[in-house]
Amino acid sequence: MGTKSNMSYREVIPRNINPEEWIEVEINTGTQSTLQDIKTFGKSGSYCYNCVTNGQNRNRFIYWRTYQDIVELSEVSLDVSLLRNHLRLRFTDSAVLNVSLSEKADAVTLLAVTVSSIHRIVFPLQKDNSSSSASATSVDSQRNSIFYDATSYLKDRSIFYVIDGTMAISVPHLAASDMSGDSDEAFFAVDYHSKLMLYIMNCRTGSTVSHEVKESHLMPRFLSNLKGALTGRGEHLEGAISMAFSRIDGGMFLLVLYRNNELRLWSATSLQSVASYVCGESQGAQGPQNSLLRKIDDHNFCVFLSHERESEFICLSIICHQMSDTNTKTLGLAVRHKVPAPQIDLADFDATCSHIWTLWSNAEGEFNVSAIFLDTDSSVKWVSAALEPPPDRYCLTIEQGVDPREAYCSYIFHPGRFDRNVIAKALYMFRRVNMQFDIKQLTMGMLKEQVCQTVEDEIQNELKDFVVSDEEYLEIATRLWDRFYSCCEQYHIKFSEPTGLSVLSAMDAVCVIRRQSFALLRPCEMLEHRMLVGEHNKEVASFVAPFCQNDIVAAEGFIELMEVINQLEKILSEDIKMEMEKKIYQRDDEVLTKLLIQITKGDDNIDNGGISLPIDCIEQIRKKLQSIAIVEAAINMLLDLLAIVDEDAYPDSAGGHSKSTRFLQSTGALFGSEYGISILAETVKQMAMIRFAVCRNLLILQYILYGNASKCDFTIMTNINFLNSYYTLVWISETPISLNTPVNFEVSIQRLTRAQLFSGYTRPYSSKIYLNNQTTLLCLFLQSKGLFSALSMLLKEPNALVHQLSMRQTLLQLVGCINQMLWPEAWNDVFPEWLFGTCHHIIIQDYERLLSGWCVEKADSRSFMLAVSLLDCGEPQKAINLFERVQESVLKEPFLFEQVLKNTPLYSKLSNVLTRQKIVPTKAEAKQALVHYYLKVIQLFEQHSAYDFIIQLAHVAMNKLNVDDHQLPMFQSIVFNNHLQLGHYEEAYHALVYNADTSRRKDCLRQLIIMLFQCKRFDLLMQLPYNGLQEEFENIVESRARSLSIDQNEVYNFLYAFHANKGNMRKAATVMYEQAMRLQVDSDAPDALQKRCSSLLVCINCLYLVDARYRWIAKPTIGDDKVTMDMSNNVEDSQEIERVQEVVVLELTDIRRELLHTEALRELAQHRKDVGAYEMAGAEELSYLLATCGLYTAALKLARGHTFSVLPIFESLAAACVNTSEDKTKDAWVWLQNNDLADLPHRSSAADMAWSLLQKLVVDNELNESTLIRKCVANRILNLNAFVPQWLYDSYKLANSRELLHLLVKHNRLLDAADLACEMIGAMLGAGSEYFDFKHSVNVTSPQLAFPINTIDLLLHGLQINGSQNIEYEVAHAKLEEEVARYIETVKRTTDDKIKLAILTDRQNRQQHIIG
Repeated sequence: MGTKSNMSYREVIPRNINPEEWIEVEINTGTQSTLQDIKTFGKSGSYCYNCVTNGQNRNRFIYWRTYQDIVELSEVSLDVSLLRNHLRLRFTDSAVLNVSLSEKADAVTLLAVTVSSIHRIVFPLQKDNSSSSASATSVDSQRNSIFYDATSYLKDRSIFYVIDGTMAISVPHLAASDMSGDSDEAFFAVDYHSKLMLYIMNCRTGSTVSHEVKESHLMPRFLSNLKGALTGRGEHLEGAISMAFSRIDGGMFLLVLYRNNELRLWSATSLQSVASYVCGESQGAQGPQNSLLRKIDDHNFCVFLSHERESEFICLSIICHQMSDTNTKTLGLAVRHKVPAPQIDLADFDATCSHIWTLWSNAEGEFNVSAIFLDTDSSVKWVSAALEPPPDRYCLTIEQGVDPREAYCSYIFHPGRFDRNVIAKALYMFRRVNMQFDIKQLTMGMLKEQVCQTVEDEIQNELKDFVVSDEEYLEIATRLWDRFYSCCEQYHIKFSEPTGLSVLSAMDAVCVIRRQSFALLRPCEMLEHRMLVGEHNKEVASFVAPFCQNDIVAAEGFIELMEVINQLEKILSEDIKMEMEKKIYQRDDEVLTKLLIQITKGDDNIDNGGISLPIDCIEQIRKKLQSIAIVEAAINMLLDLLAIVDEDAYPDSAGGHSKSTRFLQSTGALFGSEYGISILAETVKQMAMIRFAVCRNLLILQYILYGNASKCDFTIMTNINFLNSYYTLVWISETPISLNTPVNFEVSIQRLTRAQLFSGYTRPYSSKIYLNNQTTLLCLFLQSKGLFSALSMLLKEPNALVHQLSMRQTLLQLVGCINQMLWPEAWNDVFPEWLFGTCHHIIIQDYERLLSGWCVEKADSRSFMLAVSLLDCGEPQKAINLFERVQESVLKEPFLFEQVLKNTPLYSKLSNVLTRQKIVPTKAEAKQALVHYYLKVIQLFEQHSAYDFIIQLAHVAMNKLNVDDHQLPMFQSIVFNNHLQLGHYEEAYHALVYNADTSRRKDCLRQLIIMLFQCKRFDLLMQLPYNGLQEEFENIVESRARSLSIDQNEVYNFLYAFHANKGNMRKAATVMYEQAMRLQVDSDAPDALQKRCSSLLVCINCLYLVDARYRWIAKPTIGDDKVTMDMSNNVEDSQEIERVQEVVVLELTDIRRELLHTEALRELAQHRKDVGAYEMAGAEELSYLLATCGLYTAALKLARGHTFSVLPIFESLAAACVNTSEDKTKDAWVWLQNNDLADLPHRSSAADMAWSLLQKLVVDNELNESTLIRKCVANRILNLNAFVPQWLYDSYKLANSRELLHLLVKHNRLLDAADLACEMIGAMLGAGSEYFDFKHSVNVTSPQLAFPINTIDLLLHGLQINGSQNIEYEVAHAKLEEEVARYIETVKRTTDDKIKLAILTDRQNRQQHIIG
């Protein structure tokens, strides 16, 4: 018995499809409205493209439905997503009777018949090469639908013809249409109550001719009516009730089924009946149902006949007879099959040469689809197809403490459970108002907000006048949410009601058309068949035998076991099923065991909440199990069938199909569209749920059969693993996930990419914005990667027969490949690796939790993924424990091997380790792989700045390595770096000290120093011992000091403190002098001169603390002045050439002089903006500049350190004093305050303060027995025609009165000179000599005094000249002459006395000599 004859079918509804966008088109033929005159029933049908000539049309079809004057057409492709694929045609006020579709090479033609018109509309097909160049780059590739530009096609490519159906008495009720074989003519058959009309439309010109189809009667019409009356057949029995066209040998024929169950074949050419067949023996009235005719192909038809007591299906063929005598052909009708029909109402049916597909309904409005295989074996019965039930209200349970809104929203808005239109309609009903909103641009999230707000408003309306407790509030909320759910349920049932059934021949599939959607019927696999409709097959053992090595006995045992499992499925209450699912989800084996014991103990006396089977049921099941002769073999056979992956199979390589990221054709991927992926996902879910139920029931049976004593039995353990596996598949197919990219996805994926754990080839989320912004985990997996990998597993050669693969041939095979990828214990890593790339950490962690404890395959790989997820969620402590646990599996599991060792030399070297070739890596290779693993993990932790855990990981890795391992310094450096990041500077120092690599140790020391300087931890820098590293430390600090900008450089100060702390004062002095040099060369800061002065002062202080013999330093070299050394070694010459710059030695005096120069510049900078131009000026020039700025004390201070003359400074100061006295300067106090006035008494007058300053500076700076400064000052004052101040006058008299007299005479101060001369002569003669510079007066005993005769002579001459004009001069002249005369007289007398005294003395000396 063939597979087709026994296997049942199951409905698959595409769920969670994006909202339909309808193209609305209205066609107005200008005829009178007939909607009120005729009542038409909605019709539906489909057309499947022929993909033999055009690969784009694979798995592509159009389904349509009509109601009143509207035709809705939807084009669907399971391989590519079609844009604008929904068309709604409205034939204004004209009810639709018939719709047919036909295809030719370049177009699809729509023929439509209304009660008043016939229409032909052409939709061109895309060329195959138009899209082949743009091959799909993702699963969900897109292409324009044939309805994309339907509006323009209706204008340019549509033809209609108005027929005579506007009068109520002549309104047609039945029609048929079809295209001729060459597509040049369109044929329309329209049946009126009184006649049958044939319309032939020329497709090129649009002209239409009409003919009436009737018998050519030989007798008059009244005789014909008399014949009917005599035979008892009224005219109403000859009315047509169904029609279909047929193309035979190039001619067009019309097959008509009449009310009297007679079939007539009419020729469209001759308009004559060419064959007839009476289907039923009874010629009485028709049965309670309408008889129907369906076309299988041009030669085969199927007729449903409704008789008074029974119904039947008759399959007929049009046969052609060759007349030998006339060489002509005649046509006839022959019956092929007769099949009794069930005694229920037929809603629709379709047929193929091998099957009859029927859609039935009962009085309660429930629908059923069944099929029968047309074979000679009469024992084959009708096989029902399992239709999808509506959402189960029982699954919606609200546990205590759960918010009703959360519970109902999660159930109602679960992806695919209710359509958006259903929820929107329910919301309208719930509101009970006419207010509506546009849902076209409303996302599911926005709709959810609307629903929550509406229900909450209803709750508040009920509570606005009352104060209720929390329990009462929850009760009201639950009631209102349940009411809203009821509205959703009602509309879902209404919109899901089937309206028709149609066979998609090219796809070898069946389409069930519903009010607002469609579904496909897929073949069931064997376990599904046994669980759903297996009890209908009597000779099923021969069908099951191939699955158990053709062992009929084993097959019968297996069938009996499945019957018990099926029986238990009906006995188990929903409470038991849900409780077991909860316990499995909770992953507690002990709790699950207790629940199984509770279920199977059969104790009705204890209140166990209904979680127990009745005792009689348990006994009945136990007896049935014991009656199975080979129950153990049956169980093992069932477990073999439940196993998706062969545990003994192993891939050829570690990568397998996980690397298959693209499997594309120019026509798109198989099942790659939104509909195709949804059908795949729903099929996976259906099969997983059935198999989960089988495993669950089998486990209960095993506990009934064996009890708790054998819970460690191999078959029970295997079944528990299968139970967990299928639950995981159900969880994957039901878990909701957002289609939109999560908030932190980009950050997380960048981390994975940087760690080379994600290559970016299949980003799981799309950039498109979906109105249904949620889907299931399985759908998202298939969209992004799963489908491609499954196709690469299914089709070894991508182009092999790809166009000939139908849905029936590939669906279950492809689902099997998907199940192999999803199977927890499968060898491939496609799904876990993809899930890892979603960065949806809640789902990743839940997936790992579901598999933990029982799934040993890839356990460490999943633990690695979980650790990465936990790390991304901010739980590094949990992550590090997992990372340490899986370290040994790097060379054992493909995922870890791939992720850790790719892009390393070990990858290609150890690629065969994972195969079963008994290749064992060496200890060195294993250790190297472990090093790569820890480096990868450390890289992950670095991206999360988890430095303390990186240290822990590095220590773990170091413990795995030998002391002499060359990788050890790398991990020691990692420890150092992360201590440094954490601010553990002392630990970082100890880590670098123990580093085995000298170069790494120096690098680490440099990093530590830089970090401590950045953190300003100078105290720690000073305290660290630097054992064996002090020289390196000093070099690093000096290098850093020189590399940093001098303006923000604290390194020199630290280096000075470091050397001072070590007692090396000369180095400290050198550091400070270098800082001063850099401040001079590199700095333009305002305070650079002040810092330079401070540095030089500190340098001088340091040198004072050094022994006097060593108070010198070598001048540092900076910038281009650095010492360069070029070492050139020549073996032949044996000469060493050095070029060393001359070393400059700086003594304390040199540094002091530079300090004075710097201080002078600092003072000058406060008064001149162009001080930079004078930085290279000499000290003498600089002092003069200071003097010009009024900085006399600073200028003199600079001069004291050098040997140049200070006279210009005093000249400037004297001039300033004169100007101040004459009030010529308004800012006298300004320049005075810039000088050192600390030791001067305060004067209220600026002139007094200026003269006091001059007096102090002259006194402080004039050398002993020198009058240079006083002469300079007096000369400058006299030049300015000012009076010499008294203090200077008196001081000068005491120092050099003759010079003062000369200055006065020189500057023509004759009167002052005369007075000074008189005083000086008097002092020389002994009157007031203490006020002059005379040590004695003129007397006999004193030496001779020098008399300024020339000066006095010049003075007298001047007085004499001026005396003629001024009496004062004449008086002065007379007085001076008198004093001169007195002096001369005195000198003469004294001279004579000296001569006499000398003679006397000489005489006495001679006498004494003679005596002696």
